[in-house]
Amino acid sequence: MDAVLVVLLALLYVVYLACVVPISAIVAFAVYSVGLPVAYFVSLGRVLVVRPPSLPSPKRQPKIPAGSDPAVLQYFYGPALVDADHAVRVAYGSCRDLWQRGAKAVASSFEGDNSLFTGPMGVGGAIGMIAGTAVGTVATAACAFIQLLTVGVSAAAVRAAGAALRAADSAVLRIKNIRMVCPNCYTRVPYPAYECPGRGCNRRHRDVRPGRFGIIRRRCQCGARLKTLLLFGSSRMSAHCPNCGYSLEHRPGEAPEIVLPFFGATGAGKTRLLFSMVVQLRKWSDEGSPESAKEEPTGDRHAGERATGGRPVQEQARGERERLTVEFGDSTTSRKLESAGRLLSPETATDKTPPELPQAYIIRLSSRHGTRILHMFDAAGELFYTSERTQELRYLDKATTFVLVIDPLSVEAYWDRLPPDQQAELKPVRSAAPSPDLAYQQAHQEIEAMGVQLGKTRLAVVFSRADLIDGPGDDVATWASDELGLGNLVRSARLNFKEAGFFRTAAVMVDGAMHESIPTLMRWVLTHNGVDLPGDRS
Repeated sequence: MDAVLVVLLALLYVVYLACVVPISAIVAFAVYSVGLPVAYFVSLGRVLVVRPPSLPSPKRQPKIPAGSDPAVLQYFYGPALVDADHAVRVAYGSCRDLWQRGAKAVASSFEGDNSLFTGPMGVGGAIGMIAGTAVGTVATAACAFIQLLTVGVSAAAVRAAGAALRAADSAVLRIKNIRMVCPNCYTRVPYPAYECPGRGCNRRHRDVRPGRFGIIRRRCQCGARLKTLLLFGSSRMSAHCPNCGYSLEHRPGEAPEIVLPFFGATGAGKTRLLFSMVVQLRKWSDEGSPESAKEEPTGDRHAGERATGGRPVQEQARGERERLTVEFGDSTTSRKLESAGRLLSPETATDKTPPELPQAYIIRLSSRHGTRILHMFDAAGELFYTSERTQELRYLDKATTFVLVIDPLSVEAYWDRLPPDQQAELKPVRSAAPSPDLAYQQAHQEIEAMGVQLGKTRLAVVFSRADLIDGPGDDVATWASDELGLGNLVRSARLNFKEAGFFRTAAVMVDGAMHESIPTLMRWVLTHNGVDLPGDRS
């Protein structure tokens, strides 16, 4: 009887083993083949979404070069790789904890008084753990590979997009011939620095273009958003020169810039000429404004005309084409040139230009062919007498048109031939400067030394005081050679520059109108640079 009972119990234990071991193995296999990938995704969610306080700190941090802009790194320029590394480390820790808990359960199954019954579970669990861990590890590794591949591809795509946008923006600037110049330090500005538009934030971003801190937009450390490209409207933010920090109020990058240097001896009339050109520009702008264009209709129009504001359609269309809009580009220009017209009466003397490095007068010109930003530099004559001072005028190598101003009265040979009574009358306005050849030769040599190809530039040689002395008519160059003895200067200008124009001007305003010589000079100077002036032929 006892033998039968033993056999029966043995059979029951065998059945128990046959059931428990496979079931334990299947359960353990399922737990670890599925649990390891689940643990990976849970860890990924904790790192990327939840970020609980108990989450361990990442071992790595994005590297930000010293002196970088005060902006938050774009996610795929560092943080994404850090998060991927962090997620892998956290997932590895979770999977290791899960495996250790299983190994501990297997070991404990062989301990205690019930090990005869729990041991088979441990055996099955161990078998299932080994098989499940192998499968789960492969699945987890595949998930990690897909994540890292996705991050890598995304990072590459984002960086490629940033590079493409930068290239496109540079291409647009090149196609539009937009080359920005700082009016204060004279350096080329590859891209302006912009001030954060956030309230109370004065952080300055030196390079907002697509890159490590953002593609379409970037986020300042204060949380404010900044646009990254001129194409996206970044020019509407407060701009500064990245080299000297000077405020660029004229919204650089929206239009091509024209650098127009005036040079010549002290007292030659450079400042008055500049003022007269500004006054003429504003006069054209005022004449073309809608207010000044309005006319009262007088009677009925005949059948071939449609009256529009009192003007026929063709006449109005021509006026629209020729309209020139002139705006001062910054507050400094506005302050210094707002009252320029009052300084141009024949009885008013212009103050001497101080011998310091000039800041540009900036004027925005809008016509039918678009907008141009005009930088007008008026340097004191003393700056052209020595090579050291002339070399400081680094804006000279950014110009394609130069204006040389000469006072005919400063030429000794010409002055000596004037009657004594005319000398007495003109002596108060005569400049006591050295020969015009000195200023021309010094500037000519230094401009060439700066690497400027004079054969691609233009020179306007302007003789002032046309309202005080008789002139030659239209052949100014011959008059300058024969009467003033400046034949060498005339020949050098024609030989070295692509084009040389010779003009006589009177920088005076009489009865609210500028001398006719000023518009003539301005057409020669500005039309070549794409500015349509009223009266130009289509």
